[in-house]
Amino acid sequence: MADGRLTYSQLDPSTGDRLKTLIGPGLGFVPKAMATLNFNTVLVTDNAGTLYRVDIKTNNLSLELLGAPVQIGTGWTHDKLVYDGHGHLYGTAGGVLSQYLVSQPKPAGAQHIGQRREIGNGFVLKALTSTGDDRLLANTADGRLVEYRIDAVGGWNGNLLAAANWSGFDALVSPGAGLYYGVTAAGGMYWYQDLNPDDGSGADITYHTDDPVDASGWTQTLLSAEPETATCVNRQYAYVLPHSAVSRSELDDPHHDYSAIDIQVPIGTPVYAVTRGTVGYIGGGFGNGLTITDADGTTYVYGHLDTRQVAAGATVSPGQYLGESGNTGDSTGPHLHFEIRVGGVKHCPQQMLLDLYDGVTPPAPSTLPTSGCSY
Repeated sequence: MADGRLTYSQLDPSTGDRLKTLIGPGLGFVPKAMATLNFNTVLVTDNAGTLYRVDIKTNNLSLELLGAPVQIGTGWTHDKLVYDGHGHLYGTAGGVLSQYLVSQPKPAGAQHIGQRREIGNGFVLKALTSTGDDRLLANTADGRLVEYRIDAVGGWNGNLLAAANWSGFDALVSPGAGLYYGVTAAGGMYWYQDLNPDDGSGADITYHTDDPVDASGWTQTLLSAEPETATCVNRQYAYVLPHSAVSRSELDDPHHDYSAIDIQVPIGTPVYAVTRGTVGYIGGGFGNGLTITDADGTTYVYGHLDTRQVAAGATVSPGQYLGESGNTGDSTGPHLHFEIRVGGVKHCPQQMLLDLYDGVTPPAPSTLPTSGCSY
């Protein structure tokens, strides 16, 4: 916020509803630009050009700093910063777009953010966000909505998604998957869905102008989202965690000798619906557990949650926020237990999760192995 306090909001990608907003402590300085690296690490600059790493902790009730902001560099005079989720930090200063390599999830100094590459000039933009791997989205004062794609050698091309009517947004933010959020000077947040974000066209953007996230109340001066944490609501399946929560290699490790998987993630990690279905509650050894049962009777089990943020009997959509991971029930440490049951028979979810992590269509649950998750 303008006074340096950090806020955290959760939005439901399937409905555009704001689920909650938490207000945390002040950073101790007036922020100028901000980029989210992962669910508990944010980069922030001040007006003097100092770059800080801010480590945060959030749960269902509070937002806290894990320590004082860590100074990791100077000379960062950018008016905008965004992170693409794949190791590249982008910033604009005087119309020049620069790219930096981020080599650590929690950079300790300039040695972890460097290799500056100038992408080009003429990037005089009103707002800037990242939509994925080396992909940026911006609006201009004359109302254009433009997508930029950066190649491996620093070249770029732009796609005009809309020729007019986007100048009213002072901030843009995207969690990926073609979901775009814009905030007006009056504090209203509006949401949009690009049904095919890969086609370079804005002709298929759905405008939810009659159903804003909030008609007013967004007083934050800077907005940033963790990249690629949402899934298009028209897809059949969605990945069950933020991409940054664990590396892909962790999903490929041996787990149970029966058909289920344990994913070690910190308490408070957001958990998402894998498909459309009806929510049920389970307890016992699962602690705060829940199930999602889809139309064909397949049941997806989530165990040991810290909080459940959907009601039993509710219908959820792929990618919808369910709650936060925890350490409840018969659990020896913080993790998410996930399993699939088809006709009461457990099927190993490991290949499905790997495919969803990669953004490809997973196999049908009934074709997954029943012999366990130790490959």
